[in-house]
Amino acid sequence: MSALIRLSGLTRHYQMGEHVVRALAGVDLEIHAGEFVAITGPSGSGKSTLMYLLGCLDRPTGGTYWLDGEEVSCLSDMQLSRTRNRDIGFVFQHYNLLSELNVLENIALGLVYRGVQGRERLATAETLANRMGLEGRHHHSATELSGGQMQRVAICRALASGPHLLLCDEPTGNLDSVTGREIMEVFHELHAQGHTIVIVTHDPKLAAQAQRIIHIEDGQIQSDECRDTTEKVSRPPETRSPPQAVRWVDIARIAIREGLLAHKLRSMLTMLGMVFGIASVIAMTAITEGGKQQQLEQIRQIGLNNIQVIDPQLDGERLRQARQRNPFGISDRDIDAIRRELQDIEGLASWKQLKADVSRDRIRLDSAQVLGVSGDFEKVVNFAVGQGRFLNERDALEHRRVCVLGAAIAEAIGIADSPIGESLVIGDQPFVVVGVMQNRPFTASTVKDVNIVNRNLDVYIPYPALARYFPRIQRAGVYDAISLRMATTEQLLPDSQHLERVLRSLHADAADFFVSVPLENLRQSQKTKEVFNIIITVIAGMSLLVGGIGIMNIMLASVSERTREIGIRRAVGATRREILKQFLAEACVISVIGGMLGVLTGVVGGELVALVFQFPVAFSSLIMAISVGVATAVGIGFGLYPAWIAARLDPVDALRG
Repeated sequence: MSALIRLSGLTRHYQMGEHVVRALAGVDLEIHAGEFVAITGPSGSGKSTLMYLLGCLDRPTGGTYWLDGEEVSCLSDMQLSRTRNRDIGFVFQHYNLLSELNVLENIALGLVYRGVQGRERLATAETLANRMGLEGRHHHSATELSGGQMQRVAICRALASGPHLLLCDEPTGNLDSVTGREIMEVFHELHAQGHTIVIVTHDPKLAAQAQRIIHIEDGQIQSDECRDTTEKVSRPPETRSPPQAVRWVDIARIAIREGLLAHKLRSMLTMLGMVFGIASVIAMTAITEGGKQQQLEQIRQIGLNNIQVIDPQLDGERLRQARQRNPFGISDRDIDAIRRELQDIEGLASWKQLKADVSRDRIRLDSAQVLGVSGDFEKVVNFAVGQGRFLNERDALEHRRVCVLGAAIAEAIGIADSPIGESLVIGDQPFVVVGVMQNRPFTASTVKDVNIVNRNLDVYIPYPALARYFPRIQRAGVYDAISLRMATTEQLLPDSQHLERVLRSLHADAADFFVSVPLENLRQSQKTKEVFNIIITVIAGMSLLVGGIGIMNIMLASVSERTREIGIRRAVGATRREILKQFLAEACVISVIGGMLGVLTGVVGGELVALVFQFPVAFSSLIMAISVGVATAVGIGFGLYPAWIAARLDPVDALRG
């Protein structure tokens, strides 16, 4: 009969500083299928080292080891892990159960690394638990069990994958004599069913129950006594499904339940760096983008492709000096020069504000803004009539006393329903209403040098009528503003610069005007905001960096604390890659949840800022997705090293740790 286990010249040496410890010094051994073997010896004799080598938890320094006809001493980590998972079951002196798992989950632990579905795992575990007398304890944690019950769970776990070799390290060492006898009865039953059992013990009474006793001292076999010459029990038939990789859903479950939820407070504190970094990015970009959209809408109110020549409304000595150089301020000379110098003008309008009350019957309004306008006013200021008509050339040529009202003015004087043809008084002059403008929202400008007024409060009259019927204020300019609508936006800045040079020469360098390009002012304003955004992004990046360092720090501590858990998982068949995936999944989950909480915090924070300070906000789903993605990448990047450290732990060192 071929041997299940065959060792030839097996050695295991350890380097302890300058000294070499020879735990095993050339072991030759054969164990056949169905045998019940006890390995005995004093402490430090090498019996535990031999068991770890037999269980593929450690690698020999020299010699060869065949398991079921396959040489395992030179297998890769993945092959050794699969061998432990399929062919070997471990029963440890200290049980080595995971406290975060209940009885059934501990029993089914090895099946996780075979890719077995959850329901099938639990069904197998329940059958084994009932077989070992653990009815009613299925959902208890390891800390709620007696020593004998914990050892029964450990035996069930060893049997769950259907191995034909059971390795038991002092299986009754921590049990009372009665419970120890019960556990040995279980091993005898398993042996009778065809399992090969190897027990490592220093207890001669326990060893005496085995078929064969191997005594080892100083790393060498001193005796090999066969106490039972009866025919060996044949190996039970194997009905194994092909090995599969651990399922990602199980990796995620392990990461969340056994990694993060087991240390809730620590996990939340680790996430804070991510949360603050993402929240600041979301909130500040939302506020900035909201401001940009608001400013863009404000510019649209007066036209995106406009150039304005504006009277700065000087007074006192500054006004006197300006009028000495140019008596007329902004005037028709400027309009003529503009039309002559600029070729791509689509519309031109000019206006002058009149300080006068508007009244009808007993209603008097002092909030109205009366403007004498000329040119293409509707087109240039992007504001259209809602009822009736706007002022035309004939109104200007004949100096007609007609007016067009803003919607708020028509409402205030009580003629909103039927305004056309109604009369009112501006100052002391009667005017007839020929139109009412559309009702539109107007907001105050947040862009420098861009003045936006509420045109729902305007009253428009022909400029020639204003000049004829109302006295001119001394030293006042002819117009308050000239506004141009250009064909395109590409030449706005060069055209405005050229226009400023022309008018400066025309005004004899009098400081009685300035040229404004609302769209260019918007761009300059947004450039300032972009600098602010960069600063916020840098701060957020530092928060993410701190969060990433926190993840690395916590995970390194976690690896140190969970060394025994890693050893247990490796013993039941987890590969290095699967341990790596588990710890990377924990880092990924921390980062994703931190990123999502950061997005939520950023949205809530942005909305609160908008509510309290009346700032407009505009959230971007792309920014949110990128933020979560960056947080995930940071988490994975900083979690990679601790995960690699965990994966590189030798199973035997991890179990001893």
